[in-house]
Amino acid sequence: MNLKILLIVIDGASYKIMEQIKERLPTLNKLIESGFYGKLESVLPSLTPIALASLVSGNLPEHNGITAPKIFLKGRPLSSPLSAFSSEGLKTDPVWVYLAKAGYKVTVTSNPQALPDKWGLKNTILFDPYKSKMKKCSDARLIAEGENKILNKVWLIEKRNSRYLIAYPSSNGEKEIELEEGEWSEPLEIYGKCGKEEFKGVTFLHARKNDIYVAPISFLNYKWGNVIELQDKVWNNVVLKHGMILDGDYHSLNRELINFDEYIKTVELAYSFFLNYTVFMLENTNWDFAITYLPIVDNLQHLLYGVDDEKAFNYIVKGYELADEFVKAQLDYADIVIVCSDHGIAKIRKKVFINKLLEKINVLKLKDNDEIDWSKTKAYYGGGGQIRINLKNREKNGIVSSKEFPKLVKYIVRNLENLVDEENNERIFTSIIERDTPAGDREGDIKITGIAENYGVSSLVKKDLNVIEKVKEYRMTSGEHGYFRKDDLYGIIIAYSKNVKVRKSYLNAKIIDVAPTILKLFNINTTNIKMDGKPIITLVEKYGTTNSYQQKA
Repeated sequence: MNLKILLIVIDGASYKIMEQIKERLPTLNKLIESGFYGKLESVLPSLTPIALASLVSGNLPEHNGITAPKIFLKGRPLSSPLSAFSSEGLKTDPVWVYLAKAGYKVTVTSNPQALPDKWGLKNTILFDPYKSKMKKCSDARLIAEGENKILNKVWLIEKRNSRYLIAYPSSNGEKEIELEEGEWSEPLEIYGKCGKEEFKGVTFLHARKNDIYVAPISFLNYKWGNVIELQDKVWNNVVLKHGMILDGDYHSLNRELINFDEYIKTVELAYSFFLNYTVFMLENTNWDFAITYLPIVDNLQHLLYGVDDEKAFNYIVKGYELADEFVKAQLDYADIVIVCSDHGIAKIRKKVFINKLLEKINVLKLKDNDEIDWSKTKAYYGGGGQIRINLKNREKNGIVSSKEFPKLVKYIVRNLENLVDEENNERIFTSIIERDTPAGDREGDIKITGIAENYGVSSLVKKDLNVIEKVKEYRMTSGEHGYFRKDDLYGIIIAYSKNVKVRKSYLNAKIIDVAPTILKLFNINTTNIKMDGKPIITLVEKYGTTNSYQQKA
């Protein structure tokens, strides 16, 4: 019998919240009571793509290469950094590479660095449903009675009293559905053009009094998996039945296109997709090790954690209850189940728009349509605490000379240090690192490493924004993670084996320890594998293959 290990990632599951509510989560509480449980310390900054890269590689960001959401490299324009949501930025191999080379079969259902499959190894199925999104084409929108255009195709809407008749394009020609006011459609397979190509897409419609909400569109673009036939099977057996909404539609809520109840519906639809997709992948692929993922706890915490009322917290608890059901649905598929998260959460009351500050001090320029004018922009905040100077001979099309560089850095840092919330006279940034000489690859010339409590940061920039904006409850994010070094730094780890019973045991581990622990559980020699993390010895001693399982030949 071959050992099967399942790593379930619950994005954003907070140790602090888990301690408050674990008795309300029957499956997770059962695993805690008869397994291992504790804090899982994330990396800095504790942002999802950075933390998940450290989870699967066992290495710190400075070693695995995923240092920020946007990764700056010499020779690339400042406007075109590498994305952290891609394998291209990884400098070290993830855990599935070592397992596949040792002859184990691996299924990854969702990970930001899984694709494109640059390893090309046998026995590895690598998927990332988020690659079904296509820039601008996937955006939610509203359509009204009459003729509408979506993805360069005509949709005709007719309303009779409270009933809508909707004619829309599919790959088999025009189709029609009817919806009553207030009714949500089933998943709708549509057809349209994004860029120069035409694709099948899937969405949901919500009929409202004066218009129809078209939910974010996912596409069968064959970019979200390394096995084409399996993408077709997922599309036909999961997506067309349950849709493919991947997150609660925060952007539409924030833009006031939808209300809070509609947002919650999109969270529920995202859960439905991930639950059914995950079970389908576990049942229809051959694996010894698998990674699964659920985003909705993080979705709800971002929106609601800073709202101090019972309603908001109850919705967060509901997210954990759904995560509990998500774990329950997977328990029978593996001998050892490790449930973990990538970070925790912290409350915020106000949002700081760093690129808006850079615009205000005339080092970032916007065009009339709110797009950045890169030909006149001297510095840019790309997230992850990193501000990068648009330097000649480092950035392609750079405009800042090496002589101007140190003066510009000091000018920006001075403005960051002097940024004060006039309402309470509080300084926003508590720790800033500036470089005397230009940074190398994957680094900022200025790095923000500490932010005052109750303030979140964003790279968004628009003409009508203020540098500091109060959170609008139930419309804007009120929970953040990344820079506070407190509750946001600590996720959870739970480990359970159905074959080895232990009394409840507490762990304190780091996110970089998970990958080396998995390799040890599969009895892989790690002598020549460079990882910053260390195997969690208590887990290996209890659950190791030499104790209870036949080793793989």
